[in-house]
Amino acid sequence: MSMLQGLASTLIEMSFVQLSLLFLVVGAYSLAINGSLGGGVRSGAASVAFASGVGFSTLAPSWMGGVVFLSLAVLAVAGFAAAAWMTAALLGLGTERGLVPVIEERAPEPVPALHALQLVRGFAAGLMRSH
Repeated sequence: MSMLQGLASTLIEMSFVQLSLLFLVVGAYSLAINGSLGGGVRSGAASVAFASGVGFSTLAPSWMGGVVFLSLAVLAVAGFAAAAWMTAALLGLGTERGLVPVIEERAPEPVPALHALQLVRGFAAGLMRSH
């Protein structure tokens, strides 16, 4: 059986569990290469991707076909990320630098009705204490 035939048999005989594991591999790998996440999240995502990949390859009819299929899936995600990064770099996206406007919040001005309500409450409290 050639490598392409093994890959074809893996695709034909995939179960729901294998598809779920493949989805976990691709999703976790995408999170692992995401530069905007923290190191702990990226490390955990890489661990989930590795464990899911091992599970996928174990459940494949031919473990070698499973490994080849996973390699192609990971290379496709990496290729997409590289193409997106290169396009952004060529267009100059993400390189905007400059001053960031700071918006200062002022204390809200008291509402006249609220002030009148506080006066009425104070008056009522004074009446209650006097009796």
